Amino acid sequence: MGYWPLLIVSGNATSLSHLEPFEVQCLPRDHVQPIVLNVRFNDHCFTTGFDPAKHDPLDILPSLLVAKTEKRVFCPDRYNLSFQLPELIKAFGGKRIASTRDGNLVRVERPDGQSYAIFFTMRKHSATRVNLFVVSAYPIGPGKKVAYTGEMKFDIALAKILRGEKAKFPNR
Repeated sequence: MGYWPLLIVSGNATSLSHLEPFEVQCLPRDHVQPIVLNVRFNDHCFTTGFDPAKHDPLDILPSLLVAKTEKRVFCPDRYNLSFQLPELIKAFGGKRIASTRDGNLVRVERPDGQSYAIFFTMRKHSATRVNLFVVSAYPIGPGKKVAYTGEMKFDIALAKILRGEKAKFPNR
């Protein structure tokens, strides 16, 4: 069995195999050798919060898929966009990331002009490994913005994490 169990949505089996944990090499700023990012995903990449005005209580996902403290339901939009996540993360190397109250953020412009927000945390695992956890990923609706305090390049943040420093972002 994989990291994610098979998800049953409206009686249909829905695979989450594209969100299996993976490793990718990445070169931190001022490093000669690449390090390994251990990447894992949270259920927020394919679910949304339960809203009694919009959702049937029978659609609440079981706690083996989501945190026991949250009521979440399957979100087709987030699920469909989540297929892009592994490739987008593999391309973080030179991207600018922002700091938000929810963690770090990468915004990706989609072909339709909308933004896709990827929120993640990073923690040093060893001298040559960093754990990257994708907390959430969702489309940002037209006219909506995500508040952030500053930004820097991903490779700089990665180097800081490896040195045991906080990735303190400069003010914007």
